[in-house]
Amino acid sequence: MKRIFGILFLYVVVLSGCTGESRLYSGIEKSDIVDISNVKNIEFIYQYKGHTENWAAHYIVFKMKDNDNHTSKMLLKYIGKKPGPTGELRYAYQTEGGGDGSGTMSNAESENQIYNLGSSGGNGAIAAEDSIVKMQVYWNGNTEDFELKPEMNQ
Repeated sequence: MKRIFGILFLYVVVLSGCTGESRLYSGIEKSDIVDISNVKNIEFIYQYKGHTENWAAHYIVFKMKDNDNHTSKMLLKYIGKKPGPTGELRYAYQTEGGGDGSGTMSNAESENQIYNLGSSGGNGAIAAEDSIVKMQVYWNGNTEDFELKPEMNQ
């Protein structure tokens, strides 16, 4: 009987750990992005993810199978304590190999706490597959720096 409870406890712990990670990125996964989730001829090149206590970020590099132009997209999600950011939100990110970006949102209030930081594209350099994306976020008088790591085996 103890063995059954032990196995059941381990099963619950493992499942809750898996779902916790997926909740962090819920809403910013590539399957959540309407303009790319329904495209048939898309090829995902690289993905990078990272989070802190307050933020989760997902950087995606993709292209259409019928041409050499790529697109990079950065998404940011506030996962910290409520209330979320208000007022100005500033961000900056840097990749190794190409694809840096920065910007300011004058009004950071968002119902779902998800921020599309935009896209860029072309046929030039892209971030290296095994590189780190460095992210900085400034909001409500706070600053956080964190790293997004490559998601291999997409």
